[in-house]
Amino acid sequence: MESLIKNIPYETFSYVGGFILFFVIIYKFFPKLFLKIHKPVFFTIGILSLSLGYVGIVVPGLPTTVFILIAAWAFSKCSTKFTYWIENHRLFGPMVLNWQQYKGLSRRAKKVAILTIIPTFAFTIFVAFSIIGDLIFEGATLKGW
Repeated sequence: MESLIKNIPYETFSYVGGFILFFVIIYKFFPKLFLKIHKPVFFTIGILSLSLGYVGIVVPGLPTTVFILIAAWAFSKCSTKFTYWIENHRLFGPMVLNWQQYKGLSRRAKKVAILTIIPTFAFTIFVAFSIIGDLIFEGATLKGW
């Protein structure tokens, strides 16, 4: 899995995200343009967003929540089956339902995010600006990692 992700250029994710954003903007400002082809377009947007959301779980720096919410929105425009599936998904369902009902994330999700970000940030600062971090990175460089 890791070698597969390394072979995909990071620009691909930017292009796919830009493609999705382009269609969302076109839909908002020109809804009649999609009258005949809206179901395949929204289904494609939903599948691409869902795929990027799953990749975002593994790849640091790539958001998951945004892509899952875009997928839920796109599926709601084209398929009741996929809408039902994503709303009842074990991982994504509560997030999507909270967004639909309250236009935000739950307090628990916010607390978990904050409690995850703070130690990660502190650890990164410690490793990046310490002698130990310098030794680790120097050792990795000498071994050819």
